[in-house]
Amino acid sequence: MFDFIIYSIFGFFGFLFLLVILAVIFGKKVDKKWEYEADFKNVRGREIGEFDIELVRYPKQENDYQLKTKLFLRHESLEPGAEVTVVLDDKLVMRGPVASKGLVRLGKEHLVGKVSEPQTGQICLVLCSGQEICRAALHPD
Repeated sequence: MFDFIIYSIFGFFGFLFLLVILAVIFGKKVDKKWEYEADFKNVRGREIGEFDIELVRYPKQENDYQLKTKLFLRHESLEPGAEVTVVLDDKLVMRGPVASKGLVRLGKEHLVGKVSEPQTGQICLVLCSGQEICRAALHPD
């Protein structure tokens, strides 16, 4: 019985090792020029959302770098159909609708502005129907 348990453990970890090796060999290579995020917190300090922005390319598939952005935010003032905008130091970056009450998810398809080179400390501002609902500073991810 003890041998069975030992061989099962070795087999499990061997399988995991094999998966890691296959991922390294056949996985997509990603070249990131830069990657930043802003974490939004409520008044009690709990994280309620995050804004991610990065400039990446996949060397075997693309020659140019692509800007990828993502916003996830939970806030009680978000109403379905309201328009959410993301502004980075007075430059419009993203715009999209709220799909469900209290929650918004925006992706790269909602990107409307270009960001050339963000810097640590830049202020990311989230507006809902023109009113500020949260702000946070960018930091490297």
